[in-house]
Amino acid sequence: MNMPDAVFTNSIAVLVLAIAMDVLFSEPPGILHPVVWMGKGIKSLQGLASKFKNKRFFGIFMVVAMTGASFLAGMLVVGTQFILPEAITLLVMAYFLKSTFSFRMLLTSGKQIMTGLVSGYPDAARDGLKALVSRDTAGMDEPHMVSSVIESVSENFVDTILSPLFFYLILGLPGALAYKAVNTLDSMVGYRSREFVELGWASARFDDILNWIPARLSLIFIVAGAVFTGSPVNAIRTGLKDRGQASSPNSGWPMASVAGALGVRLEKQGHYVLGGNFSLPLATDIARANKLVGMASVLLFMSTIIILYL
Repeated sequence: MNMPDAVFTNSIAVLVLAIAMDVLFSEPPGILHPVVWMGKGIKSLQGLASKFKNKRFFGIFMVVAMTGASFLAGMLVVGTQFILPEAITLLVMAYFLKSTFSFRMLLTSGKQIMTGLVSGYPDAARDGLKALVSRDTAGMDEPHMVSSVIESVSENFVDTILSPLFFYLILGLPGALAYKAVNTLDSMVGYRSREFVELGWASARFDDILNWIPARLSLIFIVAGAVFTGSPVNAIRTGLKDRGQASSPNSGWPMASVAGALGVRLEKQGHYVLGGNFSLPLATDIARANKLVGMASVLLFMSTIIILYL
């Protein structure tokens, strides 16, 4: 087997192993989690920001530093193939790749909330929702709580599944890690938070740029998933009609597509309505959303493996 063949074969093996790790095992402890390491690096840089008057410029530096360091780390991990046995190299690469996506966590994050609502414990569900969404949950009624969960699952399909795999296809493990660094920066200092309006400007903008193509590709996979669970016609219709309702240039695509596929109204009060011709969702629609996004993710994994093979 020549070097190019080995590279492509290893890319498939690494992805399959990473998927298996994600499905079979829970997230590793923080001390061993590459994304936690990224978070600590961001916190360290954030601590230096107070010494700089121009916060926007320092925010740009943070993006360059974290993206560059993560890409370099990926290169070093890939480089272990020249000094370690192949089997160990594949496992190490798969471990780092697995840290960039969260299929298992994505599909289980809303189950606790659904269980609380179905069992008649809305306060417990509301407490769980606080960890899932950034909006104020105190005055939410049940339908809008359910809507928030489905919106989160839909949006995270892009952030935690599709985009990491997209950049893995283009730039390998270093690309997936570099994307994850930007996405983590956006979640920690994104300019949508008033506290970080200047410092997080570059992080949020770069995250929007990197997710631009994956967000639009999400329509394809959600429609494909809706063939098995939902309405593909409504997914296309609502996805294209309501994609621009959300303030983000990207999040409206997966959320509107899921709203159409499930035939539910997703609403962030005072901000946007997706699938306005449908009714607000029931608690059991969370399970339907998980099934839809899960199927879309499986089709995405299969497509990625096929592309790598071809």
